[in-house]
Amino acid sequence: MARTGTTKMEGVANNAFIQKEDDMVSDKLTSKKVTSHSQHRNKKCSNHDTIEVIGTSTFDNEHNRLPQLTLTFYNVKKVLKVQDSTSKEKLVTKTLLDGVSGEVKPGQLLALMGPSGSGKTTLLNTLAGRTLTGVSGTILLNGISYEKGMKRKLAYVVQEDLFFDNLTVEEHLTYTALLRLPGHYTKQEKLSQVDKIIDMLGLKNCASTTIALISGGEKKRVNIGTELLTGPNLIFLDGR
Repeated sequence: MARTGTTKMEGVANNAFIQKEDDMVSDKLTSKKVTSHSQHRNKKCSNHDTIEVIGTSTFDNEHNRLPQLTLTFYNVKKVLKVQDSTSKEKLVTKTLLDGVSGEVKPGQLLALMGPSGSGKTTLLNTLAGRTLTGVSGTILLNGISYEKGMKRKLAYVVQEDLFFDNLTVEEHLTYTALLRLPGHYTKQEKLSQVDKIIDMLGLKNCASTTIALISGGEKKRVNIGTELLTGPNLIFLDGR
């Protein structure tokens, strides 16, 4: 198995994002080291499909003034015992992640690309601390080993958009803010945060429209906005 180099990216703002895209590349796994020189390093996954780390984007605006957070991961592996398809009694070892390494610095957009089943969602779930069974390797947030308490600094946008379709965009975000923002926020501060998110994500034109009637792209932005409300330091986006 080839070993990947650390994926380093330069940025200026305070949030870091990891995003997954499906069905863009095939067969052999490659991991691109994104720098000004566009260097490439290769890394194989368990099923020899491709995950490609591509592109870098930076951003900075008035909404992003959070403590900076760097995610670093070294030689992350995930190995599980699963039932053999040919025998109900026999268990076989299945490698889902095989020595993946990388780094995401503040203000960066890191995209993971690869065909279905190549391990993108598994990697995101592992880095976000959602599923750690069978995981080995090192995952650090600002140089500190991952702990459950650190999950408050992270947000995760799942593939499927989950809403009450009869609510408007503004109603959905308002209810989310009232329920999830800390108790020391006043109601007005929570409503102000909703307004900021609507403005940031360009949702003003559909703020009063029921979610059932907005476009797929708008729904995805609402889904992202739902997680941005709490001011996470790092956001994982599991897209299609």
